[in-house]
Amino acid sequence: MLIDFHAHIWPDTLAPDAMATLSAEGGVPGFHDGTVAGLRSAMRAAGLGRSVVQPVATKPSQVRVINDWVATLASDDVVPFGAMHPDLEDPVSELERMADLGLRGFKMHPEYQSFVPDDPRLASLFDAAAELGLILFSHAGADIGPQTVNGTPEVFARMLDLYPTLTVVLAHLGGFQQWHDVPAHLAGRDVYLDTAFTLGHLPDEEFVAIVRSHGPERVLFGSDSPWTDPAAEIAHLRSLPFSGSELEAMLGGTAARLLGW
Repeated sequence: MLIDFHAHIWPDTLAPDAMATLSAEGGVPGFHDGTVAGLRSAMRAAGLGRSVVQPVATKPSQVRVINDWVATLASDDVVPFGAMHPDLEDPVSELERMADLGLRGFKMHPEYQSFVPDDPRLASLFDAAAELGLILFSHAGADIGPQTVNGTPEVFARMLDLYPTLTVVLAHLGGFQQWHDVPAHLAGRDVYLDTAFTLGHLPDEEFVAIVRSHGPERVLFGSDSPWTDPAAEIAHLRSLPFSGSELEAMLGGTAARLLGW
């Protein structure tokens, strides 16, 4: 089964405004309309069996509302992660509620949420996540919207040192536009990296070198849908000099193991 570990959607009523705003902000047109139906259409065209939805809360007040909504999406083909914000009051209680809702992990974004991943104030949040078995999925590196870079490979390496039992997935192969620092700080560490928004942005030979130095068994396919065409991303990945077993791991095997399937 092909699994996309990095997709975004919004409720049907919010998707048009969200897509228009984010597309204008980042200068990237959407491949689909940002709805559940749009995601499923793109999945069928790409041959994807499951997509993991990664919501972002830009305000603490959005966290519970988002988590209530994404929990309703759980199905055979859509796997929702929750949202978390570093300024949420009593994040531990919300993590416990996420677990009760059946959410497998949660998304954070150092740029949109203005935090540094190794900030000591996050200790209780990350310790609780590790204890509950929830996966931290985080944007890594620069962003095409905000002009900050709080989530660098070096900072994430320090975070991994602080929370060795926390399962972490870093988007964009460990750091969008910060790939030069990934080999020194993250390659070979006990952390998962996804491929979202790297293919075509990072030269193929550099992409292959980072994957090989880190280990394909710790790399997850991510499309960042709706901002790319998942079918084109899969075709690009398949065109690179990886073995069949390496592609199998990246395109679904590792994700299935990580999520306990």
